[in-house]
Amino acid sequence: MKRTITASFIILLITAGLVCQSPAAEDTGKKEEKYMTRAEAARLLSATDFLKKKIGALLSWSIGYDISAVNRAKLVPSIRYVQAQPIKVPPDGRTVFSLMVSVDDPGGLGNISGVRADLSNIGHLPNTALVDNGLWGDTKAGDGIFTIQTSVSPDVAYGKKDIAIAVANKKGWLALSRTSLDVEKNPSIIWTRAVPESVKSDGGSKVLLEAAVENPGRPEDLESVKIDLTPIGIKGERSMRDDGGGGDRKSGDKVFSLEVTVPGGVDPGDKTLQIRAKNVISGSGVGVIKLTVTR
Repeated sequence: MKRTITASFIILLITAGLVCQSPAAEDTGKKEEKYMTRAEAARLLSATDFLKKKIGALLSWSIGYDISAVNRAKLVPSIRYVQAQPIKVPPDGRTVFSLMVSVDDPGGLGNISGVRADLSNIGHLPNTALVDNGLWGDTKAGDGIFTIQTSVSPDVAYGKKDIAIAVANKKGWLALSRTSLDVEKNPSIIWTRAVPESVKSDGGSKVLLEAAVENPGRPEDLESVKIDLTPIGIKGERSMRDDGGGGDRKSGDKVFSLEVTVPGGVDPGDKTLQIRAKNVISGSGVGVIKLTVTR
């Protein structure tokens, strides 16, 4: 209704000059009206051509204001990035992950009225507020990074879950985005390798066995990473390490390692060493390392 009234008012302003009183009527007090000629009307309308073009860029005479013609870059808040940390979380209701949204606004961060996330896909409220106050998991107040710390409810099914984000400013403009979270219980073995890939069965050859492991949730919730060395003549499983010792290159890099000496007398050929990773919520993942033994 407001846009219709505005459009009618503009039309009235443009056309009002088409009718005026004649000078004679003003002198005599009569209310006789004099209509402009076509040429006079054309001159008046041409004088308003600039105004009409400006109005026409914003206004559609059939549907009202045409928002697509507005420079949205000067009005709408922007979302720089959306990030979940970690991106894999188990549905246990206790493993905490952080959802961070970096935003900006043409009017400055003070013009942001709210940042909200739809957490219904992970068992929480569909209109959850994020904060930029330095509290409740937010790292620094007023830096434009809005944060919430939450978990995945135990009744949520495994798989990728979308999380929708909405950012509003005080002028009523809205920006939308989304990210995804992998709801998973089992750790994943991303890659494995033997360094070197081929060793001799002379009883003195050393090999470094490595496996990169990704655990849903916190790295400290990974209970163990073990490798079965039976194929190379060493009975049972041995623990692999990510503490910088026992041949491990770097502590805490999620690459688990074990350096071993291949016993003498092992039959030559390609060997498959099985790796098993376990976490505290009874999740497990398997992988293998290929090693060639020669004489």
